Amino acid sequence: MFFCEVPPPEGGETPIGPSCRVAERMIEEFPDAVKEMEEKGLKYTFMAPPQAASTFTGRSWPEFLGSPDPAEAWLPDGSAHLTLAPRPLTKVFEGRKGRKVWFNLIHLMYNKKVASVTMMDGTEIPEKIVRRIEEIIEEESIQFRWEKGDILFLDNLAVYHGRRPSLPPRKVLVATCKVASI
Repeated sequence: MFFCEVPPPEGGETPIGPSCRVAERMIEEFPDAVKEMEEKGLKYTFMAPPQAASTFTGRSWPEFLGSPDPAEAWLPDGSAHLTLAPRPLTKVFEGRKGRKVWFNLIHLMYNKKVASVTMMDGTEIPEKIVRRIEEIIEEESIQFRWEKGDILFLDNLAVYHGRRPSLPPRKVLVATCKVASI
């Protein structure tokens, strides 16, 4: 759930789109690459500084680790080097009759200074595939323009979401939950 407390004066839209369409199109265009990434899994590596304000993920290493103890993970500059692995490329979404959904951060973490993504065994993901992921996500997206008081509910498996750059101020609050099985 998203809530717009302060809409940006310019930009800051939230692109949203159907995750199953991204998966379908990637499987159509790159069946072998998708199969390889699904079989190997993904590995995300990123830096988490001591203060959240300057981080790619918006969280500091104490927030990630749940402890302010530097002995947990400390680098000379006060950052933590974190790895999330193995992570899936896609997930099967039960609510859509077992359709696969695109559920990863490849396009956001590819070859960045503070973050990277590879296959679990270290195999690089070809740049042409990453660029095509970006294009497909752009083609499938609609732009949600925020107004004060807007509330947006999304199923995080069925619909992907992002954030466009904006001029400050912009304050969109997020709350997440996990639906328990009955």
